[in-house]
Amino acid sequence: MVELSKDFFKIQVFVVSTASGLKLQMSIVKAALKGLRSPVQSKGKYAVSFVNTVRLNSNSHNSNTNKPGLFPQIYPVNKDKIEESDIDEWLKAVKELRGGKAVAETEYEVYLTELANPEQFQQDEFVPSEEQKAQSEKYANKRVPVQNNTTVETVVNLIMRDGKKYKAQKIVYRALYIVHLRTRKDPVEILEETLSKLGPLMTTKVEKTGVAKNRVVPVPLNRRQRNRYAIMWILDGAEKKKSSDFSVRLAEEIVGAYEGKSSGYDKRAQMHKAAMAQRAYIRL
Repeated sequence: MVELSKDFFKIQVFVVSTASGLKLQMSIVKAALKGLRSPVQSKGKYAVSFVNTVRLNSNSHNSNTNKPGLFPQIYPVNKDKIEESDIDEWLKAVKELRGGKAVAETEYEVYLTELANPEQFQQDEFVPSEEQKAQSEKYANKRVPVQNNTTVETVVNLIMRDGKKYKAQKIVYRALYIVHLRTRKDPVEILEETLSKLGPLMTTKVEKTGVAKNRVVPVPLNRRQRNRYAIMWILDGAEKKKSSDFSVRLAEEIVGAYEGKSSGYDKRAQMHKAAMAQRAYIRL
């Protein structure tokens, strides 16, 4: 039968900065298993008798490594282990400071006083250095680019299927890179210029008149609607290309539309022709 005796000690020390003084908080738990004993077997070939003492120390570390533990990082004294005397010094320092001691003398009191006054680490006013001033003047007249372009995001959202936006972004970004290799110009500017040229100005819609025959009315389009029509026509033209990679097909269609060779211009002309045929019903 194994007999087990336990000694359990828990010391709590509280450190909190208040209006009236200091409160130290530190929690150290020690546990020891003593008297682990096994009786000698009277019968049998083997008889075992041993006494082991096991001590659990949360501060133990591998002597082969020089990496400090958690306690050395928060403890003011350059130690890797806390002794009973250190705890007594902590409690004594807290008692002295809470009692109204004005001048900190020991290293424990100095450390607790520094914790209670964090104002020294705060700066009310930022003073830039000469290097920072020179860098600010260097980029003073340069426009900061936006993180996401709205036109590119519209193309990505129209290509996206089943919520796979990252896949659509890869397709669009690769297509724009191919456009840059073909033209050696900014691909975003080329895309915006292409959409501006390809987008229709007018469309038609059917209105009910309350009699047997409805009428077709020309309607102007805003910028967003024009870009959407142009993007859809570019995507339709890219679907008819021969390449197996959609990024390559999309890049070829963008370059073709930029050069005025896209089939979307025929659709644009047909839409304008239908609107011109119904110009009698236009509303100003």
